[in-house]
Amino acid sequence: MGRAGLDEATGWVKRARSALDAYEARLLTAANRAFDGGAAGAELIRTAGGCSQREARRRARRAEALAEMPAVAGALAEGDITSEHADALVQAAKATSTETVDTDPALLERAKSLPADLAAREVTDWTTRRQSAEDREEKFRRQRAMRSHRMWTDGDGMFNSRARLDPVTGAGVKAAIDDAANRLYQADGGRDGGDKIRTWDQRNADAFTAALGLIPTPGVDGDADTKSSSRRRAGEQELKPGAGAPGRGVARGPASAPLAATTAPVTGPAGRGKPPSLRNQILVIAHTDAITATGTDARCEIPGTGPIPRSELERLACDSDLFGILFNGDGLPLWHGRRTRTVSPQQWRTLAARDRGCVLCGATPSYCHAHHIIAWTPPAEGPTDIDNLVLVCNRHHHHIHQHNLTLTRTPDGSWAAHTPDQQRAPRPAQRPAGRAPASPNARIPPARAAKSPASIRAGP
Repeated sequence: MGRAGLDEATGWVKRARSALDAYEARLLTAANRAFDGGAAGAELIRTAGGCSQREARRRARRAEALAEMPAVAGALAEGDITSEHADALVQAAKATSTETVDTDPALLERAKSLPADLAAREVTDWTTRRQSAEDREEKFRRQRAMRSHRMWTDGDGMFNSRARLDPVTGAGVKAAIDDAANRLYQADGGRDGGDKIRTWDQRNADAFTAALGLIPTPGVDGDADTKSSSRRRAGEQELKPGAGAPGRGVARGPASAPLAATTAPVTGPAGRGKPPSLRNQILVIAHTDAITATGTDARCEIPGTGPIPRSELERLACDSDLFGILFNGDGLPLWHGRRTRTVSPQQWRTLAARDRGCVLCGATPSYCHAHHIIAWTPPAEGPTDIDNLVLVCNRHHHHIHQHNLTLTRTPDGSWAAHTPDQQRAPRPAQRPAGRAPASPNARIPPARAAKSPASIRAGP
């Protein structure tokens, strides 16, 4: 079929699937109005449609909301958006109102232009901007009150653990486990053998027990414990404690949109006084207005987690390092030229604040690499400058290099990958279960003159 033919056929599948989802929503709405005071729709889709009870309820909730959102329902019926887009818009309607969402054409147009994962983050940002500081505080209190943890043994004798935590506590738990999992991955041999020793799920399970202090964590718990049996047999050197920990510094330059990043320490058995790697620290991005209390609705969020109330920012700031990041200025910490290939801690924090995750799929910064848009290696010899760097997740980073792809920025600010002949590149295969969730694209413009799309090449 060729690339163009595959694109066209996939587009038809998308439109057909969306049209069927829209028609199903109309059927569920009709069933809800005709029978059982609203319960019939979910039962209809479970029995006649053959889906699970949980999925049936989700579709029924979507149908109920779409009945009050004709513009969104029409976009779904026309195939302009998918059911995933519709679900994100329905969530926004729950936080605001169906009328507010449905009567904002700019929001719907933005959703149409993006894949569902990036669109969901855009919709979340839209929702946050319409919430007051009091709304965010109240939401956090509700989330905190709903925290829970259950433990049980199933029929196979396997121990199970399930926790529901507020976003800030969850970010801390995730950072501690991610850091322990990364140390275990390196101890297993990294890219040269890590996945052959333990699967992703097994490593996360071991990281969970390491975070509780039940097993040693490489690079943290001492010489005898840091080497896995495989590395000890091979005589390889152990990991250095705290490798990759951030330095201190301030990016200076003329300010147009000042942001401050507070790096909260991750405490507990996994830390034991050793700092986690830079990627696995809790990074809170806050506009200076949020810190100085001059703006009650100023941006304050944990990338990949979402907005947090000012009260949590104040609590985290008590034990955190504070870094000033000023965009649109040639501050020395952010422009390294050809002197170094790897990014500095200051550059990493700036990328996390600017891109907020993988620019292609929205994966959280802890799953991302700093990618040179113009290759650092010859013959391109791109610089390690902030405007030549972008965050991409591990999956997309490998995909870019394996297929020699070009990253270009579209007029609406989103990013796209292209083949050398400027054909839009296919997306890589889906990540295994348990990998990073979706999140946003880059929003803040480059600080220096942008390269022309033809000159922007993928590179290490």
